[in-house]
Amino acid sequence: MRLINLFFLLIFSQSILALNLNPWAQQSKIFSIMLDPAGDAKTPGRVIDDTFERGVTLQFAESLKKELESRYPQIRVVLSRFAGESLEPLQNASFANRLEVDLFLNINLFFKKDDVSKIFLYQFVSNPVTDFWQKDWSELCFQPYDQAHLKNINVTKNWGQKFRLSLEKESRNQRFVFKGFYGLPFKPLVGILAPALALEIGISKQKGWQDYVSVVCNSLHPIIFEALL
Repeated sequence: MRLINLFFLLIFSQSILALNLNPWAQQSKIFSIMLDPAGDAKTPGRVIDDTFERGVTLQFAESLKKELESRYPQIRVVLSRFAGESLEPLQNASFANRLEVDLFLNINLFFKKDDVSKIFLYQFVSNPVTDFWQKDWSELCFQPYDQAHLKNINVTKNWGQKFRLSLEKESRNQRFVFKGFYGLPFKPLVGILAPALALEIGISKQKGWQDYVSVVCNSLHPIIFEALL
């Protein structure tokens, strides 16, 4: 009997240790991300190698979704569009707001002749001074769509800085240069209530995006960690 008790105690201890080593296993909260690949059926985007931006960004987003969900059990990733879909103005913003996602990430790719890529990070800012003034946000009042970003602008800036630091760290071991984190009136981010960021990545060939799926996934870790723990 004593040996049986010791056996079950050992199994229980190993289970507790496994939970401690995997903090995600203890989480009950779900963190939702909307990935927004640039382009649609009507907007092919920029030429990359012998194809268009819309197809390459969708492939990137699909691979990033798979990587994120396999690495973090408490994450749910939604794509803003599918192949062949045509989008109306502000459709993605309306979709993100209706789902109440926790993070919106717009993805853009462009062609570069040289092998050393460049990565840019953006958040929506219409006025770099007044946008960050303290404002009262009421859910009971109608808000102009071009001021939706004000609701979570400080959270967006905080997460953007974490993303920036992670990308800078990743750039030391990868063949890309991180060019900075900028606040701009970036059209793909207008009208979104959730913290919203945009990536622009330069690649030298059609499949070049494959080198950056893990880079982006790794760089999102501090944001996910802060949101879930």
